Amino acid sequence: MSIATNLNALSERTQNMPDHLAFLAAHDDRVVASGALRDSADGVPNGGIWILNMENKAEVESFYKDDPFWKAGLRKSVRVSHWAKAFWSPAFTECIDNLQGM
Repeated sequence: MSIATNLNALSERTQNMPDHLAFLAAHDDRVVASGALRDSADGVPNGGIWILNMENKAEVESFYKDDPFWKAGLRKSVRVSHWAKAFWSPAFTECIDNLQGM
């Protein structure tokens, strides 16, 4: 990917961010958490992760296709996986509580 293409994607991402965040907030009963993946805290987004509370893969696939980022062509691919919690650390709960206070 060229630098110009990358900058265009960042510009489009910035332009669509308010609608994307409104979409997530409107579905906070099903969107447990979401955020960008980066190589460093201040790095350029190179992906994202959503933790969703949904019944099945078909429901998830239907859902993410309504996201403004998807509609704008900002998603190259999506991988849907089932998460089976094996351990929940008290430190994780503390981390989430700290994030909510930000």
